[in-house]
Amino acid sequence: MFKFLKGVVGGSGTGLKDLPYNIGEPYSTAWGSWVHYRGTSKDDGAPVSIFVLTGSNANDGHLAAGRNGVKRLRTVRHPNILSFLYSTEAETFDGSTTKVTIYIVTEPVMPLSEKLKELGLKGNQRYECTLASFLLYISDA
Repeated sequence: MFKFLKGVVGGSGTGLKDLPYNIGEPYSTAWGSWVHYRGTSKDDGAPVSIFVLTGSNANDGHLAAGRNGVKRLRTVRHPNILSFLYSTEAETFDGSTTKVTIYIVTEPVMPLSEKLKELGLKGNQRYECTLASFLLYISDA
């Protein structure tokens, strides 16, 4: 009985049960405290990116910054900013500790390092592609 209640109240610890997206494999690169996952929509199977931030203290500075980022991402619409699709925050209970997790779902994106691996660029080609991406980023800022 207790195990059932824990599952209903606290979730499984691996994700949010009512999240309308499936969380897939994480990318090997990390962006600060965020973990970037591949994902799909449960409705139509469309690809998405899921960013997850976990903290053990609800008042943690990283979580506060994450909540602020969610607010900003919801309201800002710009062609050079990721399209926001969904977000939620969940608390999970793991024994005696409570973990707070923020989920942000966006349009599908891939880290540049992963894209370079996928393209198989080496040496000068890799350098030129990285430099061109950086210059595009600077010119759009």
